[in-house]
Amino acid sequence: MKFLKISLLILTSLLLLVALAAPGLIGPQVEEVWRQQFAQLQGAENTAYQRGWFGAEAGTRLASRDGSTGLHSDIQHGPVLFTARGPRVGVMYSETRLAVDRLAPGLRARLEKIYGPLDHSPVVLESLVGADNKVRNIVRLEPFTRSDNGGELRFEGARIVLESDYQGSSVAGTLAIGAVQRRQFALDKFVSEPVRGSFRFVPGQSGELSLELPQLKADSDAGPLEIRDATLELQARVHDSGNLDIRSDLQVPQVQSATPVTSLQQQVTLPDISLADLAHFLHALLLVPAPERDWPVVMRRPLQLRQQAAIQSSNGPTLVDLDIDWRGMPAGMRPAKRAPGQWLQPMVGSMTLTSAEQALMQSPLVGQAITLREYGLLLQNGDELQMHLEVDRGELRVNGQQLPPDLFVLALTGGF
Repeated sequence: MKFLKISLLILTSLLLLVALAAPGLIGPQVEEVWRQQFAQLQGAENTAYQRGWFGAEAGTRLASRDGSTGLHSDIQHGPVLFTARGPRVGVMYSETRLAVDRLAPGLRARLEKIYGPLDHSPVVLESLVGADNKVRNIVRLEPFTRSDNGGELRFEGARIVLESDYQGSSVAGTLAIGAVQRRQFALDKFVSEPVRGSFRFVPGQSGELSLELPQLKADSDAGPLEIRDATLELQARVHDSGNLDIRSDLQVPQVQSATPVTSLQQQVTLPDISLADLAHFLHALLLVPAPERDWPVVMRRPLQLRQQAAIQSSNGPTLVDLDIDWRGMPAGMRPAKRAPGQWLQPMVGSMTLTSAEQALMQSPLVGQAITLREYGLLLQNGDELQMHLEVDRGELRVNGQQLPPDLFVLALTGGF
C-alpha cells in the first residue's frame, strides 16, 4: 500500500511537472505557426506578439475598404487549456476580439447602430488546436435588444462552428442564427425563428452550404406575410482560372400573404465569376442601402447569370427563365430609364416569361401586363401569356421582332 501511494505521488508529480514545463516548450512553436498563418492572410498584419510561459497576447491589423481594424488575441499554451466550455487537453487555445478603440469608422458605425456605444467586442473567435491536431474555431455574435422610435428589436445571437484538420485541407461546420423579433406598439412586426445550417468546403476546390428557416412572419403596409419551411442550398466550384461557379436553389413551399402567391422556387447560377467581382456585388446588395446604390458604378463589373423561377399562386403558375452575359458598364453611362439603349450595349442574353393569364391579371403587375398585351408584346396562348426577349449588344428582339429599347421601356412603364 505504501509503495502504491509513493507511485501515485511520483506519477502525480511527473504529470504536474509536464503540465508546468510543456507550455514553455510549446510556446515558441505556437508563435511561429501564428505568424505564418497571418502572413498568408491577405490584408492581415501581425502588429504585436508578447509571449509568456503559459500563454501570449497578440495584436493584428485587418485592412478593408472601410479602413483598418485592430484585433486582440489572448493565447494559451497546452497541454491543459481553460476554454469557454471548460478545461480541455490540447496544443493551443485562443480568444480573439475586436479592439474597440481601433475599429474602422464604417465598421464602428454599423456595429453601434445595432449595439449602441461599444465598450467591448460583440464578436469573439475561439480557436482550439487539440491533441489530435484537429482545429475547432467558433465564432460567437452577442445577442442584443435595441429600442428606438421604430420599436424594439431583439436578436438572440449567432454561433458558427468550423472544424478542420491542422493543414486545413477540408473544413466542415454548422451555423445557428438566433431568433429575430421586432415589435412596435406592443405588436409583432417581424418574427424569424432560428436559422440552422451546415457547410463543407475544400479550399481551392469546392464548397456547399445548406440553410433551413422554419418560419418567418412580417407585417407591413403591404399586408401580412408568413413563410414556412424555407430552404437554401448553395454549391460552389473553383475553375482552373480561379473563378467560381456558384449555384443556388431556394425553395419556399409555403407562403401566406396579401397576394395570391402560395409557393416559390428559384435556381440561380453564376457560372464564371471572380472572387473580387462577387465581393463587389455582395457589398452593393447587402451593405449599401438601396437609395444610395449607384447602379452605373455597381454594374461596371462583368456578370454572367442564369435564373429559373417558378411562382405558384392561387391563380396559376408563373415561370421565368433568364440567361444574361453582362460585359460590364463603361464609365459615364446614364441611368437606365433615361438611356435604356446604352444599358443593352454590354449585354447578350434572353428571357422567357410564361404565366397563367389570371396570375398576371390579378397581380400588382396588371397595369404593365395590359399595356404589353395591347401592343402585342405579351402574347396570348390559350390561358397563358408569353413573352420572349433577346438582347445582342444593344439589339432588342421581343417575340422575334426587333424593337427599339426606348419603346419597350415606355410600354413596360406605361409611358405611351
